[in-house]
Amino acid sequence: MKYLIDTQALSYFLYDEKRLPEQIIDFIEDYENTGYVSVVSLHEIVVKNAKGQIIVPEPIIKVVPHIKETNLEIIPVNVHHIVRLETLEREAIHKDPFDRLLIAQCIDERLTFITSDGKAKLYEKYGLDYIQYELN
Repeated sequence: MKYLIDTQALSYFLYDEKRLPEQIIDFIEDYENTGYVSVVSLHEIVVKNAKGQIIVPEPIIKVVPHIKETNLEIIPVNVHHIVRLETLEREAIHKDPFDRLLIAQCIDERLTFITSDGKAKLYEKYGLDYIQYELN
């Protein structure tokens, strides 16, 4: 299965694994699956860390090598994702611009979204496939 991990799940997977359910960790570590991290998550980490809303305990220059050591690949944002975002934007279901763009990427790339965000279900009508988990 191809999936995109959201920023929160990424931060816990890299720095505080005990917060994630074991089945999510197993899913991410399963080499039968292809996992992605969006450059949007890297942007979110930089922005929120700069505001003192620490997501990860290290600067992004140290986060990227950690990602590369895992089963996760970093993917860029492209014009198709922005076009998809515009169709979601009209509904304004989700106020977080980072999450909206991650959701748009998942829909456009047909990736399963790994998230604890209960608002993901609101995007099923747009074709979002997701796995929602509860934090430990």
